[in-house]
Amino acid sequence: MPEVLGKEQLIRFLQDTLSFAHADQTEISFNGGTTALTRFANNYIHQNVQEYNTVIKVRSIFGQKVGIASGNSLKPEALKALVQNAERLAQLQVVDPNFKSLPGPELVTAVDVPEPDAATYDTDPQVRAHAAGIICRKAEERGVVASGAFRTQGFEMAVVNSLGLSNYYRGASSDIVTVVMGENSSGYAERLSPRVSEIDGETIADEAINKTLRSANPESLEPGEYEVILEEYAVREMLSYMSFLGMGAQSVQEGRSFMQLERQLMNPLVTIYDDGSDPRNIIMPFDAEGVTRRRVDMIAAGIAKAVVYDTYTANREPGKITTGHSIGTQNESGAIPLHLFMEAGDSSKEEMLKGIKRGVWVTRFHYVNPLVPDKAILTGMTRDGTFLIENGEIVRPVKNLRFTQSAVEALRDLTAITRNRILLPNFHFGSLVPAIRVGKFRFNSATEF
Repeated sequence: MPEVLGKEQLIRFLQDTLSFAHADQTEISFNGGTTALTRFANNYIHQNVQEYNTVIKVRSIFGQKVGIASGNSLKPEALKALVQNAERLAQLQVVDPNFKSLPGPELVTAVDVPEPDAATYDTDPQVRAHAAGIICRKAEERGVVASGAFRTQGFEMAVVNSLGLSNYYRGASSDIVTVVMGENSSGYAERLSPRVSEIDGETIADEAINKTLRSANPESLEPGEYEVILEEYAVREMLSYMSFLGMGAQSVQEGRSFMQLERQLMNPLVTIYDDGSDPRNIIMPFDAEGVTRRRVDMIAAGIAKAVVYDTYTANREPGKITTGHSIGTQNESGAIPLHLFMEAGDSSKEEMLKGIKRGVWVTRFHYVNPLVPDKAILTGMTRDGTFLIENGEIVRPVKNLRFTQSAVEALRDLTAITRNRILLPNFHFGSLVPAIRVGKFRFNSATEF
């Protein structure tokens, strides 16, 4: 099969596969494309790979019994067997009283989105090698060691069902990450973009290497409650966990979400929303059920306003309809926002630094785990550059600290947001996030590194 099937051919292909179905309702989805990856370690490129793969999923429904099967062969006999497997599994299931129906075509609306960037969809490997080479060369010149990866992807997704729904999109993405190691320090840099031309190896190299050099010979810092500046990487991690733990309808329905709707949970400076069609992110205009994604403002001026739905969770509440946020037929967590945006503020990092009498600068978090989901309490470590702030200046690097902190409380105690934001990977798509200043943040133990 060609690496780009195109809308007409792919929709026809899936509709032909529907002809094998005998269930009351059937859904067939296709997700395929090319992933190319250039890896580097110890200051040299050691791997360049490219893979084309497809995943076809079939969801079969008899009454309120649902069966799911998936495969990656596009041969007609394999697809027929896949449909039969899904139907066989459906017949073996117990009745699910919360399942009502697959979504219909009325939930598909036209969305004006740009074509994917051609240079990103089919990237010359020399482009990735050039950026990786810059990072490795600069690291070697400064006596540190760089490792990481540069990935580009071109993908197609399509969904059809027996109720007449059909949807198709072709997209592209590029992302790069590096960790640079010194003798007793490390630095980090990462970026995501729908356009590979926006991935700048010089910027990535300078950011990670400078952080490594500045964080050399860290000293211990007593745990406690500090004012903090959280860089974009730390903010991304915090928002990712918040979206997974509490910004989907199922967590609210099960009483385990921190989202208390219509209550002022955070500082009025905080607005967080999801928009799958914003061209600043990796566009995906519909969800895993083929339903058009709607913009959802989860937090507006600090107030909890809404959560996202798929058809299953919407059917559990009278009067609700899906917002187009299904993440897959086998997902047990319900709908999740995957295209996160946090509104910018009016500060720079330098301006936020001023006025902090004694605080901590955090580059990113590592090994984060949820402790109390309904309060969004997380625990984890700082990593790749942690610094002591005194009298508005960074005075020295410190050894990593463990934190235990409610993300909701941190955003309630927020005092400033940067005007500049960067796009970072979040699950399969991205988060456009700023850096923030927080008045109180709890570090409960220290490390020896």
